[in-house]
Amino acid sequence: MKKLSAVIIVLAMTVSMEAAAFASEAVSAAGEDPEGYKNGYPIVTIESEIPVQENFAKNVASTVSHHPYEDYQGYIIFYGASNFARWTKMAKDMPEYKVLNQAFGGSTDIDLVHFANEAVFPYNPAIVFFQTGSNDYVNLEGTDEERIEKCMNFKKQMFSAFHEIMPDTKFVVMSGLLLPGRSEYLELTQKINEELKQLADETDYIYFVDAADLTYDGTDFHEELFVKDLIHLNEDGQHLWYEGYIKPAIELVIEENGLDSVRQ
Repeated sequence: MKKLSAVIIVLAMTVSMEAAAFASEAVSAAGEDPEGYKNGYPIVTIESEIPVQENFAKNVASTVSHHPYEDYQGYIIFYGASNFARWTKMAKDMPEYKVLNQAFGGSTDIDLVHFANEAVFPYNPAIVFFQTGSNDYVNLEGTDEERIEKCMNFKKQMFSAFHEIMPDTKFVVMSGLLLPGRSEYLELTQKINEELKQLADETDYIYFVDAADLTYDGTDFHEELFVKDLIHLNEDGQHLWYEGYIKPAIELVIEENGLDSVRQ
């Protein structure tokens, strides 16, 4: 369960942590960011055929206003799309850990990159859980093989760039959930999950959690774990996701990296 890595994707900048630290100090001293920085951290730019959804800016601003950076340093951040975002009782369901839900529903990877300077970097998280899936490849053009390549190339660039900025943070990548409401993407999701696992096996700061059997037994979907749209988990599904997959992953990351600081 361990370790990770369009449309041609180009990382517009790679910066050292010394530069990031310098920028943070400059912001504190002068109250403004140097060019190419926001909130004291480098702005990551990755090309994608999927546009940024600027309408999420209000969601991000709202969660940041309710969770000041100085009060949530070194937490476990959950960052991704709607199956995290709709988990409104996450902190209550995970009382053992310091968790912060920074997800916003309907997001794609390009949105996660675009808003990371507000929603992730300033919190200096110990662990980040990523949950994305069909929102990305349903919006990409091409054959399944081309969409897989585009999707994975973007993820590799995103994880690499985030690691440059947060070198001490561990990443946990959840497998794309197999959704009865998007059953036409079953095989595509399974193939991307295989690619994610391989990437995790090759990368020492990323862990992969395969939760495929939570919602699909190889023949039938477990529709009872979903709300009516058959895309989003209900509370029973969330609890099973946590107890069977997320919690064991947290414990593994804590054990292997001495991160007891994320416990309550």
